[in-house]
Parts: sequence; structure tokens; C-alpha cells
Amino acid sequence: MRAVRRPAAPGQVGWGVTTFLATLGGKLADTWVSLLVLPGLLYLAVLSAAPVLGHRHALDHGLLTARIDALADDPAAHAPGTVIVFGVLLLVAAAGVSRLTAALGAGVERLWLGDWPAALRPASRALTRRRATRWAAADAAHRRAVAATALRFAAESRGEPALEPALDVAGPDAAGSEGPGHPDPAADTVGLNDARNRIALTRPARPTWMGDRLLAADARVHRTYRIDLTSAWPRLWLLLSDTAHAEVRAARSALTAAARRAAWGLLYLLPALWWWPAALIAVVTWGGAWRQGRVAVHEFAELVESAVDLHGRDLATALGIPCEEQLTATTGLAITRTLRKGT
Repeated sequence: MRAVRRPAAPGQVGWGVTTFLATLGGKLADTWVSLLVLPGLLYLAVLSAAPVLGHRHALDHGLLTARIDALADDPAAHAPGTVIVFGVLLLVAAAGVSRLTAALGAGVERLWLGDWPAALRPASRALTRRRATRWAAADAAHRRAVAATALRFAAESRGEPALEPALDVAGPDAAGSEGPGHPDPAADTVGLNDARNRIALTRPARPTWMGDRLLAADARVHRTYRIDLTSAWPRLWLLLSDTAHAEVRAARSALTAAARRAAWGLLYLLPALWWWPAALIAVVTWGGAWRQGRVAVHEFAELVESAVDLHGRDLATALGIPCEEQLTATTGLAITRTLRKGT
């Protein structure tokens, strides 16, 4: 005779659901869930609430509470199977949204670094030309200020009266001016140098500041040491300490995290179609992520340049190139020729 399974007692069913929810709560405490699922859950909550509230009742929490109470009064909402299935589907959806955000973040990072797709190439070229024009004008103004400063100091060293500058490079209201039409050239050189560097450290070749900041690291290393950073970096990386590795990886990870946060800002534009506060969330999230991305790119580029400055001699020694004192352009050129292998 086939055994007949006894139905579970109500207490046993409740214990099973409680155990499931307790286990689920423990999983949510894990780091990977906190980083992957919780932002997705928050986004799904906003996306679900947006059509309910709408623009006219955007801040009416009573309306949202009433809708939640109506759903909770449905007897099907209390069934153990419904709770389990809904919880699993919710977690899967949240994880899926987070994975989508990671993919969008990779695209945002490419845009930030100036690697634009073919459809945006015309805009990329136009923006790059505009940035290059602004940089050239700022660089010319800085060079004129440096020349004016040199003439003034030369005249003062000979005991002659300072010559009137042929061109008011900073304007009568510039900081440090000595009066209308008499700017302080030394103060001008500092301000104009900062103004030029805010555009880019070297002549712009990308449509974005972040892209040019990374290219500037390569250009500055090559200009100073004649080292091809693209060829030298993999070898130099093998010579760095674990501490240096951790610093570089942290800066690189910070850029990836900032791009992912910017992607979350883009996703919040969807609920903004029905609920205007989501637009504020999108703007604040994107703005903060963009700022953090700039900081991360700058720190990453500085660390790469610092690695060359501090360990360039170690690379030369490892390659058998004599470098007893300071790393010079001659030694750097020998490093480049060795690593490029005639290509």
C-alpha cells in the first residue's frame, strides 16, 4: 500500500516561510548582494511607485501607502508560495537591472574617455577641435605672460624702469593687478597656466577632459623621458610593489564605480517620465558620478606618471641599460627602442 503523505501543519508551513525569509535576510547582508541587488531593489521600487504617484501627486505618500495596503489585503499575497516566488523574482529582477547598469557603465566610461562610437565621430571631431582651439588660445596667452615677465625681470635687474606690457594679457581686473592696464605679469603666468591646464595638460586630442588627461600622461612621459608608455607599462608593472599595485587598481576601480553610478543616473530618467522627483535623482546621481570620475582619472594618471618617475631607473636596469643616476631622455629612448623591438 502506498503511503499517504500527511499535510503539513500550519505551524510547519509558517516555520518554512520564516526560515526562507531569515535565510534570505542573511544573504542580503553579504557584500556582493549589497552592491549588486540593493541598488536594483531601490530602482525597482521607484519604477513601481512612479506610475502610481504621477507628476500631480509626486509627494503624496498617502496615495502610495493606500495602494500598498490594497495589495496587502489580497489573500493571495499571504500564500507561502506567492511570497517565495515573488521574492525570488524580485531578486532576479534587481540583479538583472544591476547587470544592465554594469553594461551601461562600460559605455559611459568609453564616452568619458573620448572613445566614441562611429555614429558620434562627427560630434567628437567638432568638440575636439573646439577644445584644441580654446587650449591654443590659453597657451598663447600664457606664453605672452611668460615673455612679459621675463622682460620685466630683465629690466629690473639692469636697474631700468619696467616696460609697459604691449598687451594686457589678463585685463585690468585680473588678480594681482597693479592698477588699470598694469597687471602683475608674475600673477598672470600662474592664473593663465591654471586656466590652460583646466582645459587639458597637453594639446587636446579627445573630445573630453578625462580622455585627454589619460593621453597627457603618455605625452608627458614621452616628452620628458622619451619613453613609450604603451610599451613600457606592462614591464614596469612587473617591477612595482604590491602597495603600488593596490593604489593603481584602487584608482582604476574608482573610475569603473563612478561610471556605473552615472549609468544608474541614466536609468532613473525612465521613471522620471511619470514621476518628476526621479529626474532630480538622475541629475544628482550623474553629477556626483561625473565629478568622482574626473577625480579617479586624475589620480590614475598621476599614479602612472609617478610609477615612471620613481621606477623608470629600475626598468632600465632590468633591461640591462646603464642608468646610474637620474633617468634621462637618452636612457628613456634606449628603453623605448629595446621594448618596441624595431616596430
